[in-house]
Amino acid sequence: MVDQITTTVQLSALRAGVRAKFIEGPMDTLVERDLDYIITNIEDFKNGAASPRRGIIAYGPSGTGKTTAIRHAVAKRSEFQPHLNEHGELVPRSIYLKLSSQCSSAIDVIRALLRAMNLPTEGNKEELERELKNQVRERQISLIHLDELQHAVRSNTAKAFEAIQDLLKEMLDRDDWHLHMILSGMPRIHNMRADGQIHRRTFVLPFHHMDPEADDKWVEKLLVETAVNFCGLTLDNDLLTPEFRERLCLSMNGAWGKLIEFIQGASFRAVAHNRKVLKKTDFTREFERVSGFSDDENIFLAKNFRDIDLSDLRFGMED
Repeated sequence: MVDQITTTVQLSALRAGVRAKFIEGPMDTLVERDLDYIITNIEDFKNGAASPRRGIIAYGPSGTGKTTAIRHAVAKRSEFQPHLNEHGELVPRSIYLKLSSQCSSAIDVIRALLRAMNLPTEGNKEELERELKNQVRERQISLIHLDELQHAVRSNTAKAFEAIQDLLKEMLDRDDWHLHMILSGMPRIHNMRADGQIHRRTFVLPFHHMDPEADDKWVEKLLVETAVNFCGLTLDNDLLTPEFRERLCLSMNGAWGKLIEFIQGASFRAVAHNRKVLKKTDFTREFERVSGFSDDENIFLAKNFRDIDLSDLRFGMED
């Protein structure tokens, strides 16, 4: 019993440790570039000559790694780390806010931001918006990252959608403070740039699915980093071929984050069975678990794997 408990604890610690690790991907250089721009533009604002483009709209299908890449990059920048104010209190310079599915209007966004700052949310929209702007300046918040913004722009009414646009324009067009924003979410959030003023105040950072051929080296990196370097496994010869990596990439529609989770799942399976070698069967069974497909439709078994329709697995990825 002691050995079993120890093994369970060790497996849990391994899973937690592996999931906490970050793997640099093809988008990280672009994210770093945009953060460099934001930091430079904040300095330009302080010197009286900033660009009006104070927002980054990062959009792409679910699982392509938007949130992880952005949060990792922001966490590395000293300019966005908490600082001591004049009262000796540790206060943030940046806010990350993941919007919920109930956040479907401008006042919902305002209240969510106030809650993130532990402030009251009673009042009408005008009062709360004024308080939000004051608090952002008083607390010296330089960056707000609104994630899952598609929830706030999904409204079927033009009035509600325009209210969200107006709020973002006003937050990005302040003369009294240098606030910059990162707006991330599903592809539909790009529609906000149809408004000329938002277009003028933002850059875009699109995240895409990886291509099995063009991004083969990246798929190989994910496999080696996760299974070998993080989990201590050896790759079976069947996993060393370009064809296997193509199957692997296609299995998760080339979504960076989903691929990481999928490789982790297959690797954890091997470790749980006390094996040192990661095999194709681990991916076969993991795909079966994820997809619910039969062996005839299993991308790791079928000869015609390129013709398999994975539309059921794309739910939520193209919205």
